[in-house]
Amino acid sequence: MKKIWLTLLAAVMIFTVAFGANQGQAAAAASQISIYIDGQKLYSPQAPIMVKGRAMLPMRAIFEALDATIDWNAKTKTVTAKRDQTTIVLKIGSKSAIVNNRTLSLDVPGQIYKGSTMVPVRFVSEALGEKVDWNASNKTVTITTSGGPVNSVAYVSARTISKNGDGRDVEVSFPKVSPESGVSEYRVLMVKSGNAYNFNLAQALSTSSYTSIRPDGDDVSITLSSQTRDVNGDLLRSGQSYAAFVLTVGKRGNSALSGVSQTITLSQAPTLPSVGAVSNLKVSDASDYGDGRDLSVSFTKAQTENNITNYRIYVVKTKDKNSFDLAAANKVSSSNFTVVNKAGTTLSGNLSSSARDTSGELIRNGVPYTVFVMSVSNTGSYTSQLSAASSSITLAANAVSAPVITRVDDISNYGDGRDLRVNFNRVSDESRIGSYRIFVVKDSKAGSFSLSAANNVPSSYYTQVGKTGYNISQVLSSGARDVDGSLIANGVVYRVFVMAVGTGSYSGSNALSSASSSIVLYGNGNVDAASNVNVSDISDYGDGRDLRVTFNRASDESRISGYRIMVVKSNQAGSFNLSWANSVSSSNYTTVDKTGYNITKVLSSGARDVDGDYIRNGTSYRVFVLSIGSGGYYGSNALSSYSPAITLGSNGYVGSASNVSVSDVSDYGDGRDLLVNFKRADDERYISQYRILVVKNGDAGRFDLNDANAVRSSNYTAVTPNGANISKALASGARDVDGDAIRNGVAYRVFILSVGTGSYAGTNALSSYSPSITLSGNVKVDPATSVKAADIGDNGDASDLQVTFNRAKDESSIKGYRILVVQESQAQFFDLSDAEKVPSSLYTPVSTTGSNLSVKLNTGARSVDNNVIKNDVSYKVFVLSVGANGTNALSEPSAPITLSTKSASPVTDVSVSDVGDNNNGSDLEVSFTKAADERNLYEYRILVVPADKAKVLNVAEASDINYFTKASKGSNYKHALSSDAKDINGEFIANGVSYRVFVLSVMSPDGKGNVLSTPSDEIKLQSNPTLVTRVTASELKDEEVKVTFAKAADESTIDYYKVFAVPVGSTTFMTAKSVKEVPDSFKKVDKANKGSYETAFEKGDKDIYGQELNTNASYLVYVLSVLKGEQASKSVLSSETGFMFVTAFDEKDTKGYTKNQLVSDQGSIYQVLKDSPQGTPGKSDDYKLLKKAEAKATVSSKTKG
Repeated sequence: MKKIWLTLLAAVMIFTVAFGANQGQAAAAASQISIYIDGQKLYSPQAPIMVKGRAMLPMRAIFEALDATIDWNAKTKTVTAKRDQTTIVLKIGSKSAIVNNRTLSLDVPGQIYKGSTMVPVRFVSEALGEKVDWNASNKTVTITTSGGPVNSVAYVSARTISKNGDGRDVEVSFPKVSPESGVSEYRVLMVKSGNAYNFNLAQALSTSSYTSIRPDGDDVSITLSSQTRDVNGDLLRSGQSYAAFVLTVGKRGNSALSGVSQTITLSQAPTLPSVGAVSNLKVSDASDYGDGRDLSVSFTKAQTENNITNYRIYVVKTKDKNSFDLAAANKVSSSNFTVVNKAGTTLSGNLSSSARDTSGELIRNGVPYTVFVMSVSNTGSYTSQLSAASSSITLAANAVSAPVITRVDDISNYGDGRDLRVNFNRVSDESRIGSYRIFVVKDSKAGSFSLSAANNVPSSYYTQVGKTGYNISQVLSSGARDVDGSLIANGVVYRVFVMAVGTGSYSGSNALSSASSSIVLYGNGNVDAASNVNVSDISDYGDGRDLRVTFNRASDESRISGYRIMVVKSNQAGSFNLSWANSVSSSNYTTVDKTGYNITKVLSSGARDVDGDYIRNGTSYRVFVLSIGSGGYYGSNALSSYSPAITLGSNGYVGSASNVSVSDVSDYGDGRDLLVNFKRADDERYISQYRILVVKNGDAGRFDLNDANAVRSSNYTAVTPNGANISKALASGARDVDGDAIRNGVAYRVFILSVGTGSYAGTNALSSYSPSITLSGNVKVDPATSVKAADIGDNGDASDLQVTFNRAKDESSIKGYRILVVQESQAQFFDLSDAEKVPSSLYTPVSTTGSNLSVKLNTGARSVDNNVIKNDVSYKVFVLSVGANGTNALSEPSAPITLSTKSASPVTDVSVSDVGDNNNGSDLEVSFTKAADERNLYEYRILVVPADKAKVLNVAEASDINYFTKASKGSNYKHALSSDAKDINGEFIANGVSYRVFVLSVMSPDGKGNVLSTPSDEIKLQSNPTLVTRVTASELKDEEVKVTFAKAADESTIDYYKVFAVPVGSTTFMTAKSVKEVPDSFKKVDKANKGSYETAFEKGDKDIYGQELNTNASYLVYVLSVLKGEQASKSVLSSETGFMFVTAFDEKDTKGYTKNQLVSDQGSIYQVLKDSPQGTPGKSDDYKLLKKAEAKATVSSKTKG
């Protein structure tokens, strides 16, 4: 094979046509040339062009499309391409190429066109051994990859790596095949060990249960998922032994099956409860750095954090979100997620500039992301818990760029804003902005401070700075406030933001900087403040003993004697400052000695807030810590920033249920199908009842205690504690928390609310939610089969797509079908779960009919990803059988289909002949060869065009013409037109006019896709000068019919005339081609020097067949001009006239007449139209009589006289 393609390469190089010095020779651009590789259209950055009849492509585009790598060395101007064992080197300007170290001469060097290396298609493709076809008529290059046999993988290794009791326990590894360029995918197949010995290629190809892996040039190691099934369609489970196979699938449909792996048996570890999940997960685009700093994430922490170490933020590409689960999250490298420590109730912040998504790529603009948060367990007794997915977000650049803060400094000792100096770099383009705003934010709130928040800050809470054209250094004023409205003061930890404010057409397009480093202003800069102040409700005394305070010690404790914990009502915290703290009475704070370590302190029962009020339940507080200066720093104190708000309550003894699980136990189609199990609370003394709350799956991530407390009694199921764990099947009338009846086909999660009693009434506790469950009937639903898709139109939308499929084997439990159109790139991973989630606007419903179905989609139909169905996109079609009981079934996909604009094919060999002398369309004979491909054809239209208009006729005009002759498809055509045929102007075709004939191949009546043939040669119809005219026959008189005719225009070559009587309906008498063919029975008329001639037929005379004339029959009269000598063979026959011997007629006498006989009734001529055999009399009711005028289309000019 290598020798073959090297030879081809050499041949192509020798015959390559180069670019001329003038690149303007390129005659066709990308819009005119289409490239298809294995049926897929290739789109290249540099448009394909035509140069001297050769299609040229940018080398990189086509090499990479053929699985080759390409490298450009700008210094040496050398292109190197590699695929498998083949290496090709082209140097721009050189007349040689190197293929696998062999130098080949080139007549033409490689060329650069608009920055791209351009080479002929055939050079690139045949260099890699592929088949290339060029269709000049539609400017299409078709490349068919060789797709030779693929190899099986050398070995397969399978092992168990965990104890989940499902596919997550199995790791399968195998080496890549070589070569890999022809491989479309690898399929990992799990086979029960008892069936492994006889498992073969045919079985491997027939199953739809496998794990697909795209080749990427590396050996493969993959952990299966919890939904992995064996080849029989059964989920992998504990206690069952399996063996693994790998099927190598080639791009051309060829496949190879590996040998069998070692046998493995899955086992299951005890099921562990999960820690609580976060809720209210939100994401936003908060800045404009083009990296992770733009992504703001906020969420509400888990209700119980006792078993949680911290939280991890995972940024997942939205296209991968459906496969991202807890197992996938646990495998993500620590460099690819962001850790968030427990602090406060709602956590928020922007990611860092180096933040990466779960695939390891830096977060950037233009990529759709979905965010998950994991609650990380700190004990082996609980598993971590992954949140529900956030909404998808795509970061984008702002029209206004953000300033950059370079530093913030404490520059003085006023104890207000005059101590704070802010330096920042101006934006690069200040023409779009009017000013800057400086925001001072408490450190504890800086993480959630976003552009949206900045836009809403009142003008009195920020400092406005005009633009100067230079970087700015600004000292704030004495009255400067932070964004909460508090005066800037010593002892508070701040961060600073600067916003560029758009102006003019950019008004409203503001941009916020990232936060500055933290800064604390000090009275003299010598005493450090405590930091990270946090509070928690740890008991139920209803006084200070319930409040635990933790904080990080001052960075330098050598200058302080201790700390004072100050509890401040939340509504006063914004204005509480160092001066106020210094003046608080000693009875209203708690003193804490320094220890050299961070401090945790539970207050006393007599602890008071700074107002002197006892600390109590129901009041919202924030806590500050004052560092007290000592020695030479006495009196120089420093105040921390405040803690999160806390309201003490008495819920410490109402425990939550745990281990909530659900199962589908029946088939009623209501709540009776749902069995709920949960572990009771550890201490049930203060619990009056449990409430089972059924929540739709999509709402579970944001369902919290407040929501649970608000649920109406009709929408939950109450269960009384009994000292044991609970198992409860719901009632037939059970409803979810929205008030909707529980039913099949809806995904739910279940919560348990522990309801406090006695002094704890109203103090409730909510469990974590159960796994998701969707109730369904146990009745099996069969899938549709033999799904096929066809391109039947040319509208460029979904109405071109026709879907046919065989109905489900048993439709008794099916209420209908849904047609789902999926892009081929997504079809491999499209499953039943995905199909059931598709909204009604994105599928086509089809009712059952009891028969197989064929459906043409509507114009507005969309694919399941909400894109318009259109040309040049490859799709696969699925059909979902929708069960009446909520159980559905998904068909196998159709073969790929790409809609395209079709057109009819033209006819060829259009020719015309003058075959008569009737001075009408019947003289014009047209012939043509049918179109090579008639699949898209509706009919042919023959257009007779005056020669002076033939040059300007186009297909659009031809499609609108109303005067044409129809011709059916299916065979070549050769016929004379009708006598009343007209040209395209509506004029009858006549002698003496020059015409050309076109044939229009009609694809659709509206003209779309029609194509016009090339014209025939020009033709002008002419009469023969030796032809007689005005042939007439009189009525029968005295048993004689007189025949007269006008002499020929030129009698010089005529010897004499012959007059024939031909029975009407004769099928054997044709125009005489020679004297020998003329019958013996005729009337001879000699030439004479006069203008017309006359002869007569009498009773007893014979017709052309030698039969005596019959008075009950009708005849046609022809006159033959018999030419002299050698010209006799060119004798010309006149048109005919009719005469008859019947002078009276009654309809009852029709039985005496045969097909096509002419009869007369008082001077009117009739024709017998009944089709009966020649010469066979018919029955009276077998005939229909038409007057001459009514029978014109049949009798035509034959009924003259």
